[in-house]
Amino acid sequence: MTQSALNFDLGSPDAYADGVPHDVFDQLRREEPVAWVDEPAGEGFEGGPGFWAVTRYDDVMTVSKNPQIFSSQRGASFLRTQRPQDLAALQQMMLNFDPPEHSKMRAIVSKAFTPKMIQKMFDDVAAHAHTIVDGLESGADIDLVASVSSEMPLRVLADVLGVPSEDRHLLYDWTNRMVGLDDPSYGGRAAFVSAFIEMFKYAAGKTHAKREQPGGDVWSVIVNAEVDGEQLSTEELNRFFQLLVIAGNETTRNLITGFFLTLSDHPDERAKLQQNMALLPKAIEEVLRYHSPVIQFRRTATQDTELGGKTIREGDKVVIFYVSANRDENQFEDPHAFRIERGSPNHLAFGAGTHFCLGNSLARMEAKVFLEAFFTRFPDWTITGGPDRFRSNFINGIKALPVNLGKATS
Repeated sequence: MTQSALNFDLGSPDAYADGVPHDVFDQLRREEPVAWVDEPAGEGFEGGPGFWAVTRYDDVMTVSKNPQIFSSQRGASFLRTQRPQDLAALQQMMLNFDPPEHSKMRAIVSKAFTPKMIQKMFDDVAAHAHTIVDGLESGADIDLVASVSSEMPLRVLADVLGVPSEDRHLLYDWTNRMVGLDDPSYGGRAAFVSAFIEMFKYAAGKTHAKREQPGGDVWSVIVNAEVDGEQLSTEELNRFFQLLVIAGNETTRNLITGFFLTLSDHPDERAKLQQNMALLPKAIEEVLRYHSPVIQFRRTATQDTELGGKTIREGDKVVIFYVSANRDENQFEDPHAFRIERGSPNHLAFGAGTHFCLGNSLARMEAKVFLEAFFTRFPDWTITGGPDRFRSNFINGIKALPVNLGKATS
């Protein structure tokens, strides 16, 4: 293949500073869908051993559905190789488990995210959506992320965890510092580590409280559940808490922000939605495909194997790029076109296989309820400036987005 894509450092957060480089992924899918990518040294990075970039939909599915060959635990899910002490800590997170341990832990969490449990949350989710929308002033200029797209999932997350609503901003701060590891504006590794310490101390306190006096929240279910006749340890629960905090607000925040960005760039599709809000569920699925909230996840080969015609050696890093798979021309017709009516139900924005996101139904419900309330009240909103993006190779995230609300309807 030509050298432009292979010379592009897909592991660097700088590669996504102006958005996802879809032209690079297009070339890789066409010419070398499983490609070796070097990890040269850069600002604050000493360099790495390199990794296999997996960019086609079918290959991403293969990796996702074969954890016995492509492990989440062996090297954890961060693209960059971790220090031994950090890796040991990350390997205790459910996100970085492999079966059978992952299956046992997932069985606990799944009890809290059944369709019945999600439906029970509907009234509270709707109330949060209307509280946020009712608090916005007609014609006001706002930062959409701070005022809207972060607020919605944070309020719901506080309910899920059974913590006071006023503590939701602690959850927001910890999340930003953890997903913003490569972003100097969040303080780098020192802020990353301190976020863990602060959050784990908080989680341990909530665990004690919920064991003393359980409530109807998800955290009460988890801390009082048993695996093989024993309750989870404090350390295991701290990692669970971390997973819920990040997955429970970051992905939904980026979905909502990405929805506004995408519709602003496609006024004809926006007009279709404004004229027929029944299209909203399909529009959400199409935004998830088109503006995937998560860029990639890393796996580690547990044995020599073949993928996409390439020989992968035991211990090699294998990185599955959801943002590329969701634009695969062999899976989606005219993939760079945004069409709300197609819905794209087979996108990979929530992952696939063993680690398919358990909270996907709650995220979809949050987005639908909120966007319906917002678009009804403020149909003439406009984006007034460019997005301030996270410096990250993992999260396709926006830190700030200026919006004028336009005139509110009565």
